[in-house]
Amino acid sequence: MQLYIGGLSEGITEDEVTTFFSKIGTVERVRVIKDISGKSRGFAIVRMPNNAEGEEAIKKLNGLMLAGRRVQIGRMHETLPGEMEFREWLRDNAHQVLEKVGVSSGQTVLDFGCGPGLFSIASAIIVGHRGKVYALDVHPDALEHLRKAASRKGLDNIETMLLDRSTVSIELDNDTVDVVLLYDVLQEIPDKLGLLKELHRILKRGGLLSVFPMHLGTDKFLTMINPLGLFQFRERYGPPELQSASEVINFTK
Repeated sequence: MQLYIGGLSEGITEDEVTTFFSKIGTVERVRVIKDISGKSRGFAIVRMPNNAEGEEAIKKLNGLMLAGRRVQIGRMHETLPGEMEFREWLRDNAHQVLEKVGVSSGQTVLDFGCGPGLFSIASAIIVGHRGKVYALDVHPDALEHLRKAASRKGLDNIETMLLDRSTVSIELDNDTVDVVLLYDVLQEIPDKLGLLKELHRILKRGGLLSVFPMHLGTDKFLTMINPLGLFQFRERYGPPELQSASEVINFTK
């Protein structure tokens, strides 16, 4: 089982994290996630080969103190090489990345699986008052967080939409969206092909689909989407100094 541990101090070591989890059971691997400069991002990935011990670690260690910090622990999907570092780079450079992939003033953007809204906020700033951002998620708390963040920034061009977990249906008309962002969310969608068909429906002709297939990998996602014949591959995008199994992949309709 792979676990996420957040709230760590900047100076935390992998040995300290290993010792913390070893109270519960066998620890196969610990990796403290760092930025390009080598500085800790405040969280780590822990792998415990025994699932029962992993569940016990969540139950008993979540909320405890480690090196002076109260930590948060939860189960997470298996990660591929370089993905966590790429995800942090993507979040740190959201505005620049979105401009690079093609988000521009006056457009309509759909942020599918928006979470707390990092990319929704960045998109709303770029598209401006003549544009529109639809922010979709299954978690009401995430959407409420986004609404408050948008209000603090004076943004009135974001519309939040609560998704139904049981369907991939999106309550938007055909050919109404210029850009769809599908970042670090596909792993949560059982009907991936159905979602891609739905995104094709709402995208305008010539519109952009930008994907970060976290936990799937670029190659696996390409083998999934290419046979559909719905989108034309445009480019892979990422910083040359980061090697990751998953990159930002851009397509046009």
